[in-house]
Amino acid sequence: MELEEMKSIWGELSGKVENQEKIKKEELMKMTKKKYHNSLGTIYFPEILGAVICFAYAGFFVFQIDKLEIFANQLFAIFNTVLMIVLPVISLVMLYRFSRLNISDNSPMELLKKFKKDKQFYRDFQIVTVVLSGLFAMTVLPPLAELMGKVDMVSNPNFWMIYVPIGVICVFFFGRWTVKKYTRALDKAQEVIEGIE
Repeated sequence: MELEEMKSIWGELSGKVENQEKIKKEELMKMTKKKYHNSLGTIYFPEILGAVICFAYAGFFVFQIDKLEIFANQLFAIFNTVLMIVLPVISLVMLYRFSRLNISDNSPMELLKKFKKDKQFYRDFQIVTVVLSGLFAMTVLPPLAELMGKVDMVSNPNFWMIYVPIGVICVFFFGRWTVKKYTRALDKAQEVIEGIE
């Protein structure tokens, strides 16, 4: 076998190996992207559903606000409407940022830095949301009671001493559970990014 033939065969073999490695790397990147999106899947559905519900309630308040006669209830309705629009929009924007994070184009260190920054913001945002949800739980009931013609329900001391605290406590525990669940999902997504070589 001549030297030229050996060089030709060696070139073909190395070309095939490089091609196989490229295909293998592309498949690995596809699997990594899928793992990344799957780990965030536990956040996407509840947040999108919650946003739809919030927007529906905000629309309800927008069309009912002129029926409220008590000034405090008008203020509560405006506050709640703003909350039910602004908070879901911020959450959806953050989820969009997570989903648009381009795993294959950025260097792993740059990718991890971006993700950690967004993760911290989203986690802090969720904690603020839990606090605001407690305020929402206290301020949504008076306008709803007036719209349903049960204004006297709000003037009952038991309402403020029993029902409101129970509602706030429920919001707190549900919010805490949600923050933990979302943090676990974000940690899994971060592990996927950290596994990229």
